Amino acid sequence: MISTRKLRLVVIALAAICVVFVLYAQKDSYSLAESESAQHGSLIESANNAKTDAAINKEISKDKDGTNSPQQQGSAKLPAEPITSGPFDPATEFLNTRAMAPMTVFSKSCCPYSKRLKQLLKDNYSITPEPTVVELDKHEHGAEFQEYLAKVTKRRTVPNLIVGASPESRGGCDDIVKLHEEGKLLELLNVWGDKKMSVKLIEKPLNA
Repeated sequence: MISTRKLRLVVIALAAICVVFVLYAQKDSYSLAESESAQHGSLIESANNAKTDAAINKEISKDKDGTNSPQQQGSAKLPAEPITSGPFDPATEFLNTRAMAPMTVFSKSCCPYSKRLKQLLKDNYSITPEPTVVELDKHEHGAEFQEYLAKVTKRRTVPNLIVGASPESRGGCDDIVKLHEEGKLLELLNVWGDKKMSVKLIEKPLNA
């Protein structure tokens, strides 16, 4: 028969083996978690070029940081240089710009009508995700881009509001202001957005 001393040694050895096995399994699990985290560390993976992805990732980063919350509602302005690389192609630039948000405002920084429309949207509506604003007078190929917009959106002048899947303009300053004053704009923006964006009225104090 096995002596009590030998039996204790066997039990202790088995316990030690179990502890080593558990520690090894935890190490493998931690390494796997780190690997998966590294693989998903990028905010977005797509077939776009690097410049387009960088611009889109920047907007997603704002959402993650909470800078696009309704309380801090504004608009995402694109850089003056094209977001597409290589020779400028207005059709590709338009598609990549529209892919950044369901609502795009083509504007000019010096245009009072553009300023009025942007201010109306900012002051009265909480829009998620926030609209993309393209200042054509600061765009490297603004004139060429505007000529293309006149063809595809059916509107040459600014501001030019594009919402949802349709490339056609939803209106300029006078059109949008009129819809707002008639109380129709909120519903139309949500319909045009087709559930790809959320638009809510910003409640103002009664004594404002």
